[in-house]
Amino acid sequence: MSLIYDLIAVILWPFKLVYWTVILLWLAIKLLVKGTFSLIVGVGLPALRFLSFVFLLVATIALVADATPAVDGFGPFQPTHLVDHMRGLAPKSVEAARIAISNATNPVVWDVGIASLINLPTFVFFGVLGLLAAYAGRRREKLNVFVN
Repeated sequence: MSLIYDLIAVILWPFKLVYWTVILLWLAIKLLVKGTFSLIVGVGLPALRFLSFVFLLVATIALVADATPAVDGFGPFQPTHLVDHMRGLAPKSVEAARIAISNATNPVVWDVGIASLINLPTFVFFGVLGLLAAYAGRRREKLNVFVN
């Protein structure tokens, strides 16, 4: 009888190994996701709120810099595009980025996606980015389900 039990144990050990491997892997993934979520809530949401203030500050400064000549009467309102600021800070960076992205992906990615984003006025780009960061980093309202 013990020979039958030994034979069954030898036959079943790979299945037990797979079973426990899957269970432990599932528990590890669950713990990793839970830890990542708590890290995002603890660190990420305040960081998003801070970044939203920085982006909105940049948008405000860009809008004031673009609107000052029109308000003072020196000329019409002409917004400065983000690509112009990028070319002013690092002249070759825009062309190098276009070449790198066009070589790594389809050139349509640059022409349709990225070029349309960096050709926006600076205050619009950073304003939308700041509003998105503020919305993503907002404080969540706690809902108490057990209130009678």
